[in-house]
Amino acid sequence: MNRLFKCVAFGSILAGLAFSAVASRQLTLDEAINIALNRTGRGGIIKGNLEVAEQLYFAEKIGFYLPEISINGRLPAYSVNEDYDFAQGTDLKYLIKRKALDFDADITLKQSLITGGELTLRANLVDNDWEYPVLRSSVDPVDSSLSYYLQTVEEQRHRGTFNFVFEQPLLKPSEPKYLLKNRRDELQIARLKRSDDAATLEKDVIEAYFGMLQSQVEVEKSEDNLDRSSLQLGIDSVKLSEGVLSEEQLLESTAERLDAELEKFEKESAVAEQKRDLATLLDLPPADEIVPIVPENIVHLDESAQQRFLTRWEECVPLVRARHEYEKEKRTSDYVAGSHGLTGTLRVNYGLDRGSIDDNRSGSIASRDVETDSWGVSVNLTYPLWDGGASGAAVKAARLSAEQARLEYEKNEKSVQAEIAALINRLNVSYRKLDVLKQKIAIAQTKLDIAHERMDDGQISKLTFLDSRVSFLEARNNYLEELKTYYTTRVDLESKYLN
Repeated sequence: MNRLFKCVAFGSILAGLAFSAVASRQLTLDEAINIALNRTGRGGIIKGNLEVAEQLYFAEKIGFYLPEISINGRLPAYSVNEDYDFAQGTDLKYLIKRKALDFDADITLKQSLITGGELTLRANLVDNDWEYPVLRSSVDPVDSSLSYYLQTVEEQRHRGTFNFVFEQPLLKPSEPKYLLKNRRDELQIARLKRSDDAATLEKDVIEAYFGMLQSQVEVEKSEDNLDRSSLQLGIDSVKLSEGVLSEEQLLESTAERLDAELEKFEKESAVAEQKRDLATLLDLPPADEIVPIVPENIVHLDESAQQRFLTRWEECVPLVRARHEYEKEKRTSDYVAGSHGLTGTLRVNYGLDRGSIDDNRSGSIASRDVETDSWGVSVNLTYPLWDGGASGAAVKAARLSAEQARLEYEKNEKSVQAEIAALINRLNVSYRKLDVLKQKIAIAQTKLDIAHERMDDGQISKLTFLDSRVSFLEARNNYLEELKTYYTTRVDLESKYLN
């Protein structure tokens, strides 16, 4: 029985270790950023927006080389219509019955032209099988009287038509060229926006990652403060019993101890909240135990890299994006202005109809071939006389949008160099501060080790030791805060450029 108990206990320990290994996960900052960008829903949306812009641009571009093709068809339709009606040329009414079996299908090719025109080719196949009555007369050979009767006619039509239409707008800008250039600018803007969105996601991950690290340090500080206040409360209780301390002072120590306990609860709650934020950003199960690792061995930007950032300011993402937005708005204003006033359309069409018609009347079949051609040329001109000022308002609105985009571009052009220089300076200062803070951590660690030895020797109290430990934790927290500043500043700088 004892042996069985040991086996069960050992198995439980192994199961607990296995669960801990599955649920616990060490995560570096680079791994967290990579997961957020490449394996989360938010990262997928960032990529998807760019893919949509690429597809729209290439679809617009390929429209100048390949036509839009559509096939339309209708299943054979059968209909029967009966009606009492006057026969043609008489005052007699007959029951007229008509039967029809119809089928038609066509294929259409539309080709956009860079000039703004459109070429349409349509081939149509029509097949009709009709049955209907026609009025016939006959003369009686006996009394030469005239009588009427209905004769059933079976008619079959087999026809094919081909239509060619060319339409070209006159006195207005080319719409296909306008749309293609807009799609091109939208694609470039989407690429630049993807860089901004990815940088925002990276900074959110950095904030949550270091927030969790700092929260863990804060929990350690709160535990030390709780130990310190509990120890102080015990000392004050002894002093009260010896008459050295007043009851009011003991109550103050008790309140401090309770405050320290409440602070510990708040810090532990903050750790759980930061963990949830990081898990949400990374699309990880909330039950996973994430263990962030403090980044070490920072590779700082060297002088040559910093100089490249400064000299390539014209390639800066905000400036390039503002340039594309200005070009797009300027093009839109020109297009809107050019589309008003006197405009026209040139239309050229040509069509041919080929087929046959077969009539079956009382066993007598007559066939006729159908061969017709038609064509036409027309020019339509339009000049708006009055529209309540809507046209002028649309042109003015487009001009104002273009002017606003131009001002935004010039603003970015003037400020971008200073922004890049400021980011580089902030990055260098932060890097130097990290070195100083590392030294302060080393000094605090040395003080803590000395305090620990002196406490073990009885030279200092545990209260003094806890003060040294809190100072060490504060030094670590300051270092993590500056490390977070360094990484967010670096993301801000590097996201200014696509490459």
